[in-house]
Amino acid sequence: PRENAKRVAAVHQAIGKNVRMMVDVNQRLDVLGNVRQAKLLEEFDLLWYEEPVLADDLDGYDEVGKKINIPVAAGENHFTRWEFKQLFDRKAIAFAMPDVCRANGFSETLRIGKLAAAHGVQLTPHLIHEISIHVVGALANGFLVEFMDWAPPDLWQDLPPCKEGQIRIPDRPGHGMAFARGAIEKYRSR
Repeated sequence: PRENAKRVAAVHQAIGKNVRMMVDVNQRLDVLGNVRQAKLLEEFDLLWYEEPVLADDLDGYDEVGKKINIPVAAGENHFTRWEFKQLFDRKAIAFAMPDVCRANGFSETLRIGKLAAAHGVQLTPHLIHEISIHVVGALANGFLVEFMDWAPPDLWQDLPPCKEGQIRIPDRPGHGMAFARGAIEKYRSR
């Protein structure tokens, strides 16, 4: 925990006090380990503490959420509204992070988002910002999208750019995405 706290302190110093960080534990600690780790991180005013315990350890989420002073985020490894409902009913998380591709697409992710809103939980989908922006834009409790610029530049046609931390939701039909010319042939698995 102390080594992780040193890393967070270094990043905090590098980016300055006007930017809030999030920490992702990646399901690596047990409840006691999370309590110890979070205590060392409280001074950094983190926005959230993500995936503190194994995804199926709902009791662990509940316990960590009650014992630390940093809001808990989870959901990239939860796939249905019923899984999220268990977290919401326990008041175990403050930020729900369904992955649109893993959580059965837009319809189920929107259901999860609406259920989150009914429980006072913010929605911030996991990755796939190109598609997740539509979910966040459609819900009153949509908070932010994780932005990872991983897509090859020749995969999508008219990919919405991220400028100064903002992405404009396309006004094209559906999810607004189309493969770039030649992308299917180039990236087809063989």
